[in-house]
Amino acid sequence: MLKNSLRIIGINPGTRYIGLAVIQDMNIFDWRVKLLEGPWSKKKIDKVTGIISEYIDFYNLNTIALKKLHPSRSSRYLKHLVERIKYFSKKRKLKVREYSIKEVEEVFLVDEKHNKKNLAEKMVSLFPCLAHELRKEKSNKNRYHMRMFEAVALAACCFQKN
Repeated sequence: MLKNSLRIIGINPGTRYIGLAVIQDMNIFDWRVKLLEGPWSKKKIDKVTGIISEYIDFYNLNTIALKKLHPSRSSRYLKHLVERIKYFSKKRKLKVREYSIKEVEEVFLVDEKHNKKNLAEKMVSLFPCLAHELRKEKSNKNRYHMRMFEAVALAACCFQKN
């Protein structure tokens, strides 16, 4: 990858699932949801930072687009995880940009109703390779793939705003 280009990992953190997406120059390289099994522990936090570290090294990333937590919809564990991601990022000398989903929707859903379904469809229009994931999401009762779509949107928003 080019040295001076913006290489972004979008992260939608969670205590059970974490959504990840890697974008460079509005090209998507990776997108997925990682399952975080087991009770909340230091081992679980280390697993998350290990996953992020692998992505940073493999893709030579320089920026993290992180979902800004809603104060009333986040647990102390999730807040702790986000703080650890920020601390880890600072140690690795990465830029961290935080966006709420509302901010992301304002970038991509200008004349559309702001909701997760429309945001996912917009990401598919920007990245057609995600169409299969959207079909899976629509047929799945457990909507955990939406975390991945939000991670993609976070990374794309970061690219648009920089």
